[in-house]
Amino acid sequence: MPKLVMMPPQSEKTLRWTNQLLSELPAYQVVLPETDEEAVDAIADADAAFGVVPPDALAAAKNLRWIQSPAAGPPAGFYYPELIEHPVQVCNPRGIYNDHIAQHILMVTLALARGLPYYMDPQRARRRDKDPRKSQY
Repeated sequence: MPKLVMMPPQSEKTLRWTNQLLSELPAYQVVLPETDEEAVDAIADADAAFGVVPPDALAAAKNLRWIQSPAAGPPAGFYYPELIEHPVQVCNPRGIYNDHIAQHILMVTLALARGLPYYMDPQRARRRDKDPRKSQY
């Protein structure tokens, strides 16, 4: 049975994710250690980890194949020499919002090109103004 360790510190969000993973993936073992010591014990035979894996936990991990960083830009110190040398695959969510942000940027560019922000104040005042850029208001 594949084992995933959610590295500490834990939050309400990681507890929700763990419960969702357990319900959606019954063939997986998901462990939620509360302390660094518990995490070192839990990661010893884990296949994957979510979060920051400190050097002592990495040294104890015999089967670890995958680390998922919770941030697109990992925090300072996330990569250390032992992790860089380790054969584990490190992933992050970089790029998952590319399509969404591209569409958003295009929409904002078009809105600015058409002068839509100028229409907000007259609309809020329930006043029709054909060209608010030239209006005295």
